[in-house]
Amino acid sequence: MLPYSLHGKENDAPVFVLLHYLGGSGHTWYPTISWLDGQHRCVTLDTPGFGAAGEAEGYDVASMATQFDQSIRDLRLKNCILVGHSMTGKVALALASRQPDYLKGLILVAPSPPGPQPMSDEDRASQINYSGSREEAEQFVDTAASERLPDALREIAIQDAQRANLKAWRAWPEAGSREDWSEKIGTLNYPALLIAGSNDDQVPAPEDQQQLTLSHLPGSRLEVIVGAGHLMPLQTPQKLAELMLTFAAGLTG
Repeated sequence: MLPYSLHGKENDAPVFVLLHYLGGSGHTWYPTISWLDGQHRCVTLDTPGFGAAGEAEGYDVASMATQFDQSIRDLRLKNCILVGHSMTGKVALALASRQPDYLKGLILVAPSPPGPQPMSDEDRASQINYSGSREEAEQFVDTAASERLPDALREIAIQDAQRANLKAWRAWPEAGSREDWSEKIGTLNYPALLIAGSNDDQVPAPEDQQQLTLSHLPGSRLEVIVGAGHLMPLQTPQKLAELMLTFAAGLTG
């Protein structure tokens, strides 16, 4: 089972299963969880190669989806909303295409799309050549956030980026981001919410996500957080949580 953290009490409300971005960990979600766990149980899972899962292997999309699925089953979670951020947005869609019995809905936060992720040659080379230095980690976090995070949260994100398994890190720009899951995912009949940041230049813009991602999710809607960059769980946790809570309420209302 992948490393995890549990928050909140068991109740009848949907469980948020929270997956993180490239270079992050379950810590990414802690600021947002503060606004969620009074009403919902929240579970974070560290992606293979990141956070406390640094030694775990299996960095392609299918392998990551399998490990998330098995961890959710090992934890005996039911009535789940799967929340994928950036890289794990694509993985969440791949997992949803298996139609697991515990899945009730999807929230995609600044997701990588099902098809090959549009990325400039310069950005791809920068990710592939990343070596985990302090300077590189700072640049990575500051660029993704679009504006400087509060110092304590920025330091957590930098430390996550520095302790990442470089083999796992490089596997994403070299292979995972290039995988085309469009046909395998097809049409998913789950309630879904895609949340984008208006200042996020790390993934396709909201209007492009409509075609690249939401075309696979007919029961979906798009919300844009004005002024937010790519790291919304750290930068705009309260606003992000409000959108997530509204979505969850719609599943039970």
